[in-house]
Amino acid sequence: MNPTTQQFSQIWPESAQLLERSRGVFFAYWEEMIRLKQEVIRTSNLDDIHDLRVASRRFRAALELFCPFVQNTAQAELKKGVRKLTKVLSGLRNIDEALLFFEDTLEPDVFRESKLFSSLTSSRSDEFSRIRKAVMAFDEGSLDRKVRNLIAHLTEESFKNRNSISVLAYFSEVSIKRYLPIHQLLAAAIVPEQRTSRHALRIAIKKWRYFFEIIAPILDRDYTPLLEQLKEYQTCLGRLNDIAAFEELLSDMKLPKCERKRAKSILQAEESVLLNSFTVLCERAPLTYTFLI
Repeated sequence: MNPTTQQFSQIWPESAQLLERSRGVFFAYWEEMIRLKQEVIRTSNLDDIHDLRVASRRFRAALELFCPFVQNTAQAELKKGVRKLTKVLSGLRNIDEALLFFEDTLEPDVFRESKLFSSLTSSRSDEFSRIRKAVMAFDEGSLDRKVRNLIAHLTEESFKNRNSISVLAYFSEVSIKRYLPIHQLLAAAIVPEQRTSRHALRIAIKKWRYFFEIIAPILDRDYTPLLEQLKEYQTCLGRLNDIAAFEELLSDMKLPKCERKRAKSILQAEESVLLNSFTVLCERAPLTYTFLI
């Protein structure tokens, strides 16, 4: 029988322990997201809102990692519900970053008297209302049952059914898949006109980083140096992406011509500086593939 298609009778012995840890890590991501959701409802604290956004992204990364082994139609509903929550939470983050950015680059008193400031603060108020409504509507009760069902089906049998010889082998395979788009996008991303490539690269790096954050406690490995490098890339690319997000915010506002022109000029100058920093980063600390076993 062809070894690439045969049904394995068993997976490697260490996989049982790794699967047990995987179930624990997966559920911990879910619990943290729900804890933050309840905190947001209770206090509407800005830090909790931003933390909930990150927690929802991390849970989605864990869900994507383990879903291939679960034959369950509840996956789609779970993915859709959490993705919708993440999207609602992202709008406030962009507005807050825009407020901080323009306050730093314009004279504070001048900025607070501007139409730009009043438009951003008005949009911020609208976002708070949308967030509270969306968070209140997020039904963790029914989704919690789906999460627990998914975890219950994350077993050795599910790995055998997909011809996986070990959890470690599966993680290695996923790591390679996460790295490939990074390798393909890096060269194009330093070209000034390639905003789309930089956006895709940022997402790819974020996914690889989340992947290592998830598997680190499962494999009991220290990925700190790689995680710090990925975070540096993600931060730099995130700032470049912010410029595009700020421009999108400006396009929806009715601003005086002088304000719009000045804001655009500031954004163009900042993008040039950030792109230069990103190019230096690529030369100083090139991203190469690694996977500790």
